[in-house]
Amino acid sequence: MKAGLAVIVVSGQETLNMIKYRGDQMKRILSIIIMVLILVTSMAFPVNVFAADIPNTKITSLKGQDATITIKWKKKSNITGYQIQYSTNSNFKNNNKIIKIKKAKIVSKNITGLKASKKYYIRIRTYKGKKYSNWSKKKNIIIKPNKENHCTNNNNHSIKCGNMEKWFSSRDEIDKYWVEIDNYYFKQYQTGKITYEEYCKKSPYGYESWSCSYCGKWTGNFKYN
Repeated sequence: MKAGLAVIVVSGQETLNMIKYRGDQMKRILSIIIMVLILVTSMAFPVNVFAADIPNTKITSLKGQDATITIKWKKKSNITGYQIQYSTNSNFKNNNKIIKIKKAKIVSKNITGLKASKKYYIRIRTYKGKKYSNWSKKKNIIIKPNKENHCTNNNNHSIKCGNMEKWFSSRDEIDKYWVEIDNYYFKQYQTGKITYEEYCKKSPYGYESWSCSYCGKWTGNFKYN
């Protein structure tokens, strides 16, 4: 037998069939890889799932008093509970806190530990398992101070009392009080009761002032040499 070269001739149709077969195999392999990646990602990074079939709720009442907000909402059925989000930021980008209500029958909540005279933004949504509804329309409220518990003496205002040791109805009253103090010690100096050095030490050369966010009254510190 003579050695020679064997040539296999494949028709055009057979070539196309082979290409199509390999293409289908690659599609199946890619599909499997994608499914595995999705499964691994979902296990490693769980996310909230939003579902259109979960009913939305809305805030029906919002009251703020003395570092507390009382929120009420519309009751919904066929859910696990509710999620409340509140923030001092209108876009909820920072200073956010979330409260989870684990029973669907609960329709109100007191949020405590807040700051009086501060504006808070609040919204609510329902959830069932790991599925959440859309957030409700946000509402805002400024917490009013309880006058019965504040501003009854020098030490229970929203800010400390200064070395003036009293509160004034306006800043103009502080200015008048400063003049009275200065005139008092200046007369003592004129009559010889105190020396000039004592007058300079006892009479304030100026003051700084601030107001209470609860009642609006003013106080401050005198400045001395």
